[in-house]
Amino acid sequence: MMADRQDETGWRFGPVSGPDMAEWCAFLRDDNAIHLRREAAEAAGFGPRRVNPGPANLAYVISAVMAAHPQAEFVEIAAFFAGNVFEDDRLAVALTPEPGATLHAEGRETPVLRVQFRFKEHE
Repeated sequence: MMADRQDETGWRFGPVSGPDMAEWCAFLRDDNAIHLRREAAEAAGFGPRRVNPGPANLAYVISAVMAAHPQAEFVEIAAFFAGNVFEDDRLAVALTPEPGATLHAEGRETPVLRVQFRFKEHE
């Protein structure tokens, strides 16, 4: 998964599509209907759009970090899920100094995901 584009604020992805969600569900063996059917997402209180699987959201962040630090090796990744990514959302990843990153859905002020990571130290 590569970023659609990089700009001065970070990496951008999207729009997130239903077929992409279905591929992630197959890969993850996740048959939760909120990822696959709009009716199920709505019945569960998420509204009329399918909900992207959490590991797919984390993959957007990891892709951006790997693009920024191609030689880095992850030792630890801590993900804090604070919201959902929905079908047709456009996403932005911004790196933070601690080191970490945030994932934002366009039109929402609060990040849907905050990630902190530690890289392997090389001699």
